[in-house]
Formats: sequence, C-alpha cells, structure tokens
Amino acid sequence: MSTGPGPADEDGSAVRGSGPHGAGRVRSGGRETAAPGPERGLEERLERLIAGGGRRLVADDPWLCLFAAGPSAGELPGHGWKLHVSARAEDLSRVVDLVVPVLLRYACDAKFARGASELRAMNAGERDAALVGKAVTVYPRPEDVTALGGELAELLAGWPGPRVLSDRRIRPDAPVYYRYGPFRVSGADEAALVMTGLDGVRFPGRAGTRYRQPPWAADPFRTAAPPVERAARLIGGRYRITAGIARSPHGDVYRAVDASGERMIVKQARAYAGEDADGVDARGRLRHEHAVLAALSGVDGVPRVREHLRHGDDEYLVTTDCGPQDLRRDVLGHGPYQSDVTPAPSRSGTADGVTTSRGITALAGRLLAVLDDVHARGVVVGDLKPSNVVLGDGTAYLVDFGISALHGDRPAGATPGYSMPVYRAGGPPGPADDLYALGATLHFALTGMDPVVVDRDHAVNRERTLACLAAALPGAAHRPARELVAGLLDADPVRRAACAQRWRNQESPAAPARRLPAPPRITPGLLDELITHTAATCATAAAELPAGPRPAPGQQHFGLTLYDGAAGLGLELLHHMEQPGVRQAVAGLARRTARHPALPSLTAALHIGRTGVDLFLDSAAALGTFPPPPPPSPGPGPRPRPYDDTGDQISGAAGAGTGLLALARRAYAAGRTEEADARLAAAGECVRALLAADGEREHPEPPGSAAASEAAFAFGFAHGRAGVVHFLHSYHRFTHDPAAGAAARRGLAGLVSHTPRLLALAARPEAHRRYGSWCRGLAGIGTLLIEAGGHEDDPRTIDLGVRCARACRDLAPRMSPVSQCCGLSGVGELLIDAAASTGDDTLYRAAQDVAGLILTRSGGTLRRPLFPDNTLAASGLGWATGSAGVLSFLRRLRDRGGPRLWTDSAPPAAQSSFGR
Repeated sequence: MSTGPGPADEDGSAVRGSGPHGAGRVRSGGRETAAPGPERGLEERLERLIAGGGRRLVADDPWLCLFAAGPSAGELPGHGWKLHVSARAEDLSRVVDLVVPVLLRYACDAKFARGASELRAMNAGERDAALVGKAVTVYPRPEDVTALGGELAELLAGWPGPRVLSDRRIRPDAPVYYRYGPFRVSGADEAALVMTGLDGVRFPGRAGTRYRQPPWAADPFRTAAPPVERAARLIGGRYRITAGIARSPHGDVYRAVDASGERMIVKQARAYAGEDADGVDARGRLRHEHAVLAALSGVDGVPRVREHLRHGDDEYLVTTDCGPQDLRRDVLGHGPYQSDVTPAPSRSGTADGVTTSRGITALAGRLLAVLDDVHARGVVVGDLKPSNVVLGDGTAYLVDFGISALHGDRPAGATPGYSMPVYRAGGPPGPADDLYALGATLHFALTGMDPVVVDRDHAVNRERTLACLAAALPGAAHRPARELVAGLLDADPVRRAACAQRWRNQESPAAPARRLPAPPRITPGLLDELITHTAATCATAAAELPAGPRPAPGQQHFGLTLYDGAAGLGLELLHHMEQPGVRQAVAGLARRTARHPALPSLTAALHIGRTGVDLFLDSAAALGTFPPPPPPSPGPGPRPRPYDDTGDQISGAAGAGTGLLALARRAYAAGRTEEADARLAAAGECVRALLAADGEREHPEPPGSAAASEAAFAFGFAHGRAGVVHFLHSYHRFTHDPAAGAAARRGLAGLVSHTPRLLALAARPEAHRRYGSWCRGLAGIGTLLIEAGGHEDDPRTIDLGVRCARACRDLAPRMSPVSQCCGLSGVGELLIDAAASTGDDTLYRAAQDVAGLILTRSGGTLRRPLFPDNTLAASGLGWATGSAGVLSFLRRLRDRGGPRLWTDSAPPAAQSSFGR
C-alpha cells in the first residue's frame, strides 16, 4: 500500500487514512480497530466480502475505501481512466455483493458510498451535481480498464441507476460509466486537480456535469468520438431546443420551439435522480407537476401544458413559455423594486394584471391574484420564490409546481427562507403557506436579499429578515411596504390571511401589534460582549483546525490557510490572549499547524498558501506561544510550489510578497538578520515577477455594467490592481527600491483615474452588491487609496478613498454576507480606516451601523450571535468568510483603527480628538 495520498474524491480531495498514519478507521480482513460508525451494515458486509482477499478497508465519511495491499499496492498512476457504478440507494448492498468479487480479481483501489442514506443524499445532488450516481468508484490499472469495465457492465446489465453526468456509459443497458480523472491528489489545493500529460499539456481534473476528455487520452471503449445525437437538440421528435435555462442533477430546463414556431419550455426529469425514501424520483415529481398543471388549466398566470412525454429513461414536460426572465434575475440585473405600496385596485380593474412599472404594488397585486385562482383549484404552490416568478409581456407568472399540494397531496421538499419556515413534512398544507412565501418573495424584490436562514429557530430568522428590510428601507415613506411584508411573514396563518384580505379590500395595512424589528444600536458595552463571545467561540472551535490528512467537507487547503483556516483564525486570536482559554487554544493550533503533513505541499501564496501560515506561526512564536518555525527548507523532500501567475493578493506574487515583507520586518525587529534578509530577498523576487509581467498584461478598463457580478474585479484588492499596487507601495516604503516605487506610483495614478467611474457605477440602482466588497469592489480599492494617500501626503487620493467608504456605506444595507472577503466586515474595516484617516466621526458611526447590520444577518442572540459564512446558511470560522474575520472588524471598531490583521501597515491617523 502506498504511503502517499489515496484515491481522489470527485471534488479532488484525497481519501483520509490512505497512509500508514491516516486518521480513518482501518480494517484488514475484517479486524476491527476502532469504534463502529453510524452505518455499520454495509461496512460489515464489505469486511466479509474482502476477508482473505489482501485488501484494506478504510471508513471515512462519506466513503468506505478499499485499498490494495501487499505487492500490488502503490501501482496506480496519478491519473487515468476511472470507473463508476451507479445504483439506487435501495440497491446498494446488492450491487456491492455483485461488484466486490470482481474487483478482488484485479489490482485496483475503490471506494463505496458509505450507506443507503449517504447514497440517497449523493443521488439528490445535495453536495455536488457531479456526485450523482457514483455509488462505487473504481481506480484500475491502465491495462485493466477495458476488461474490468466490460466485465462490470456485463454483470450489471439491466440494473437501474441515475445517470453519471460527468461520464460516458460503457453500454446503454448497464449503469457502469467511465471518465479520465485524477487518482491521487498530492497537493492541498485546486492546483492538485490539474493533470499533466506526457507532452506537458495540462488539463483540469475536477468532475463537472459534462463529459470532458484530455487530448492525450484515448477512449478505451470507443474507437472514435461518437456522432452528436440529434436527441440532444430534438425532444420527442418535434421540440427543437434553442437554449438552456437551468442545469440540475435532477434534469435540465430548456427553451424550445415546436414545428409552428411557438416558444416552449421543456423540463427534463432524469431517471432515478433525487429518489426519496419512498422511491419517488425526479420523474415522479414531474408527473405530479403535470397533474397539478392539469388541475390549473385555464388559470391566468400559470403555464399551459402542451405535452408530457418519455425519451429514453427520462421524462419531459412541455409547457408554454411565460417569459424571458425570472424575478431573481430581474432584481439582480435592474435593482430592487420601488416601495410604492398603496391599496391594490380591485381585480376587476386589472384584468390582465399588467405590471408596467417596477413597483411593489403591481407585483404584489398580480402575485396575490394568481395565488387566489390557484388556491381556488385546490392547489397550494409550496415553492413560491423569486426564481419561480417569471416575468413576461408586462406581467408575472408562477412556474415550477413539482412539490405543490394538490387537494392535500404534496411531495416532500421546501426552500429555506421561503416555504421552509411554515412547511412541515407530513403536515397539512394550506393557502396561508403561500402567503408567507409571498412575503419573503416581496422582501427579495424590495432588497435583493434572501431571508435570513442561519438560525435553527425560524422566529429568529424572521425577526432578522424584517430588520434587514428596515435597514434597506428606512423612514416613514417605506412604512407601508415594511408592514405589508411583515404581515405576510407573520407566524400566525390567520394574521397572514387577514393581511392578504386587507389588500384585496383595498384597505391600508393594519398597524403592527408591536414595533417592527430594526438593526440594533451598537454601544460600547454591547461591542465588548460581542468581542468576548466571538473570541471564545473561535477559541473553542479552533480544536477543529487544521483538518486531518484530508480536508473536512467544504474545506479547502486542509484548513491550514489564512483565507479560511488555522492561520487566519490563529492570527486574530493572538489579539485576544487575555481571554480565558485563548492562549491554550492558539498554542495547540500552532503545534498542529506546524506538524501538519500537508504543510510542505502548500504554495507560497499569502491567503491560500504557506506564507500566510508562516505569518501565524511566526506571530505565535513572538508571543512565546510556540517555538519559532523554521523557514521552508530548500533541502530534500517536498518544497512549496511557487505562487501562481495571477500576480494577485490571494494566490499570486502580490500576496506572497506582502506576507514575506511582513515576515522580514518581524525578523529584523527580533534580531534574526539572516532570516530577515532571506525573506526580504524573496519579497524582492515577487516585485521583479510583477514588474516583468506588467508589460505583458492588458490594463483593464472600468466595467460597462453596474449589474455585473464581477463588479470591479480587475481593480479590486484580492484579484486586481489595488492589491498589486498595495504591495509595491509597501515594498518601496520599506526598501526605497526605485523600480517598485515607480510602478506603485503608475498603478496608483491609474486607480485614481478609474475610481470615479467605478463610484458612478456603484451609485446606480442596479449596482451589484459586490461593488461594496473587499475582494472585487470599492472596500478594497478604498483601503489602498487611504493608506497610500496618507503616506504620500496626498489629500486628493485620501478623499477618493473616503468617497469609496461612503459608497460602500450606501451599498451595505443590501449586502447579505457578513464576511471580510465579500461582505459587511470588509466594508466596516474601510469605514474605520476612513474615520481614522480623516477624524470624521460620522464615518466611525457608519462603521457601528455596519456592525448592527451584521447582527441582523446573523442567528443567535444579539449578544451571542451566530455569524453565517458566505453560504449564508451555516456558520464558519475562516477569516475571509466567517467568524474570525467578523471578530477582526469588531476589534478594530473597538480600538478605532490599528493595523490590518495580515500586514504591519495602517493608514496614518489624522490628528483628531475622538476616542473611545
């Protein structure tokens, strides 16, 4: 058995326990060495099947991994043709019984879904669409691929299973698939998934939802590429696909035209995909949707069914095309709706329900009218949300009735924040359920934000959602809109129905029974409590980092890095050493980080590589928490890969140089001159790499669209010019290097010239919220302008940075994430810099308001909050995306400034009298 990393997960991570010191539970020939796991049935079955077969079984969520042992161990290449066996969850044990005896005759590794419930979740696409169907993954030797694949296909002919979207099928009647991909992942980041052929050609190895084959690989089961099937463009022999709308593991949605040229929507349901415990798959839900639409025949505001047909194993529902865009895309592309709430006119006066303006009055009236007609036919929509509201011909339509209730019969399923707060599996659905979803949908239309969902208590989420609305729409002019949404989101279905009835009767919204929620005011006492609680939470959670020999689910780079792992968390906790338990937590975190086996394989990047980790370890050593770490060794053994060629702060030369410069400063201050010289020389290499590449890169122009999600990507701090100029400027200040200084001045002048255009875009109603972000927006650009302008004694540049801060303040009420990278903490940090640089106390109060907004986006109590990560649905620890970054902002808010977490620089402070 190889002592290196094991077979690659479909997301590229190595299987834990593949080496002699792996953290997984290892079994050999059925001998138990650890406590049993949650699904022992399949594991015990495998133990019996491999007994005496010279194989080793490693239990590691979500897989049971089978490794060759003895002389055949370690023979597999780094990448090659892998096989996948698809199965329904209920058939997993029987398929394993058939497959394992075949595998034992070959020198191969394999992994199995750990149990039926795990496979059911995989087949639902809950984790990754590319995992659907991959009940068994086999890693054969190159010379065995064709024989083993053919034998498995012959054995399993006729067995059902969901389609594996990333693969080709060996034969049409068997659930056995193949694709070329990574076998073993030797690195700790995305770069490890890039495969390199013998001729040096590089090819991405991550599985997607389409088959891809590297140019050097010859298909082992086909002599030539198959012709493009007409079925891919023609459904049922008469519906020609013209465009794709959505891709899903359960089936895709297309636009199409029939023979007459009429526009249609074709919705696919893949066989056995998303199968629930009752055996209902995507096709069953499609049939249910057909029945619902048949019951709604003639209702204005829902699509009309043209046909329900079968093509191969899949089924398709063909309906009329209601319009070109849904409400979610409309709001993100054109900005929120206007809060022009007045009592709705009678339905007799709006027979067509046309919404000619983007006002909430017309939209709410139309949707409520459609819901009334739908409910009159015995249907509860059950999944009303912005993406299921289609806009066309000046009006709105409801689509997607796959989990709707028809006379009380409703398939399982709900959408967090919309139907989830009132949906109860097995409970009776009612029209008031849809009224709650209508309130949440109108909230999105007014703010561009989904409801808060991070807390387990729906009542807390509802209160925070209404506080978000109050922040986005303050003042008396918007009160009717706030009260309409609050009435529809009421926890009591009777009061929701009463709110809707008042609307129908053209009555003004009723006065709320109590004052509607609003963002909290941040006081010094509350701020101290928040910092104490968050630091304690981070210290407790530090025990989870870094990860074992493979990352935890959803975790990159083994939880080691500054961006989302141990380094970022540890660097912030070093500012809270006076709190009980923090010193011990940081010491343990530093020890585990320094000894982690993946550390040598990290790149030299700052945020996602070794340099950020070294900053943490060096800082911990400086406080006597941990012995000083040695610099990366140039001797034998794995060496860190260089940073990538982006040049940016996250993974390129600017970030690596920033971290190396900070390390050099610290080493000089500590008297470690030799180490400091080496660090500074390495930072100089980063400068030279940036200067050499500068002439080859095209210098960007400001974007033309305010609604683009890229925002100011090319100018931002994380990935763009601001981060590069920040490093060059810092290096020049420390070394007086003339080339770095000239490049920094040129880059700064370019940003100064382009920023007014970015500010104008950010001020437009449709401006994407990412214009306010640190990574690709004005929060990062303003950070550079204020710091560089202060050191250059240039009031014009400082003023431009302050304008960025004010623009971000205006965008903040419609920014959902609370994080540093893309969210409110990054905005708050810039406002603190602006206040410290100018002495303007209104900017500091704006930073306090941002802290209040963070609390409205969070779960828990106001004094013990649960901060969401960038998924908005779960909490996280990372500096860039989770609680550690929020804590950095709150600490600097309390201190009214100070250096940023990962640099030794800060904007010069103004001479001012304000203090805590």
